[in-house]
Amino acid sequence: MVRESRLVAGIKKRLPLLTAEEQTRLSWLKVIRSYAEVPDVYRSSFEALVSDSLFPYTVLTPSYAGFINREKEKLVCYLDGKIHILEEVTGILTCTGYAIKDVSYVETGKVLLQSWVKLSGLADRGLPNTAVFKFNTVTEHLFAPLVEKIRPAAGCSQGIDPALERSKFNFLGRANLKLMNYARRSILPGEQVITSLLQPEIRAKVLTLFNKTFYHTISPAHLSILTDRELILIKEDPEKGPDNGPRYGGIWTYIPLNKITAVSLGERDPNTLTLSIYLPENDEVSSIFARANRPELEQFVSRLEEMR
Repeated sequence: MVRESRLVAGIKKRLPLLTAEEQTRLSWLKVIRSYAEVPDVYRSSFEALVSDSLFPYTVLTPSYAGFINREKEKLVCYLDGKIHILEEVTGILTCTGYAIKDVSYVETGKVLLQSWVKLSGLADRGLPNTAVFKFNTVTEHLFAPLVEKIRPAAGCSQGIDPALERSKFNFLGRANLKLMNYARRSILPGEQVITSLLQPEIRAKVLTLFNKTFYHTISPAHLSILTDRELILIKEDPEKGPDNGPRYGGIWTYIPLNKITAVSLGERDPNTLTLSIYLPENDEVSSIFARANRPELEQFVSRLEEMR
């Protein structure tokens, strides 16, 4: 045992140790600016993909154990109206492309230092697929140019005053300041806000013990925004609540209006309603609303039906 311990200790002594800063950097996105920076495993496929085109905006997503789950490294770029994803799967390099016109929605999430982006839609050969990228929130701005390429609001006509559009969320100042700020940041230049609807957190009483009442969260607070190009759904982080501490993050879902195939409003139970947004290939995004919010919700759905 003594000899084994000494052997292990000797091995550990020779292994390089990462500082806390170096470990954190492993979770960062990295912008790839030249062929020389492309990792060897992707280089030949990437060069063949890019060919004679100008070097596209490209990021390398992180891969290491311990960040949410073990993530696989991916090389992601935008080229000729497509998001291309290069990834090594069981020793084989794969390349998946999502034409912007075939993306049903894009979801972005942020909870403290953990951020992610999710694409859902038709990939190469018309097959339904989903891609998820996870990274440290410190570098989320590096993925933003790719998200903006996907969103249909990008490249909208001029003449829309961004300050005026952001002011349409002033009514949220007292009701939910965090969602107001989230909403203002979600609107792209040139995008026109048609209407929006706030649903405060929905909770149900579980029990009362020693004069303290405990609640179960049915749905976190969320905001639905209808613009001239897309439906934006913003909700607070569902993992925490008042009894377990504050909700620190948020989840944004951007749905192009021309991808919405149908909308339905149904009763979930005697106290809540479900708004379902149907997308191509049986994809669906749902939100829960309080029955008391039904008149406003029906007006929102009516405007959505007019716009899509």
